[in-house]
Amino acid sequence: MNMRMGLVWGVVVWSISIGGCSVTTPRPATHHYVLALTVPDTPGPRTSSLIVRSIAARDPYSQERIVYRSSAYAFDLYNYHRWASTPAEQVTTWTRRVLRGSGLFAQVLPNTEGTTDFILDGTIQQFEEIDHEKTWEAALSIDFWLMRSEERTPVWFQSYTVTQQAAKRNPEAIAEAMSRCLENVLGRLATDLAPVVAQRTP
Repeated sequence: MNMRMGLVWGVVVWSISIGGCSVTTPRPATHHYVLALTVPDTPGPRTSSLIVRSIAARDPYSQERIVYRSSAYAFDLYNYHRWASTPAEQVTTWTRRVLRGSGLFAQVLPNTEGTTDFILDGTIQQFEEIDHEKTWEAALSIDFWLMRSEERTPVWFQSYTVTQQAAKRNPEAIAEAMSRCLENVLGRLATDLAPVVAQRTP
């Protein structure tokens, strides 16, 4: 009898110990990533002013979790790898910074400040990691459109799509590749806006 009770008690203690281990096992650390771009410092006439509105992002790119895709038909999201702020917030910040340094505008302001000659708006259509068998790449697609303040209708529209292979197969390398994608897009944006702004500047 005592031997049987001892076995039962031993099983109970062992079960509690195993349960305790599972409860106290630490969760993986959450890693956060930011974009890092080279900002131009281009001299120019700087006679026009611009409001860059907050860029929007369609789902599933409106959240901080990094989206990755292994096929054309399915996507998933990392649990412990996230953007430090949403893609829309980071793209908005960098768009303002790059256009301030482009030499095209005397002022580049947030959407809540003042009256300007032009308004730039945009939507992120794709902002994701694409996993191939041997390589990973960042894929970015953004629609931009420009309006004159008094007209409130687009005078210019362009869609940009860029992919960049990551140096390694990990989320940090994807953040670096995505930075190069956005740098490419914003450089092309500044180049494409130049004749439009020059033609329509009062």
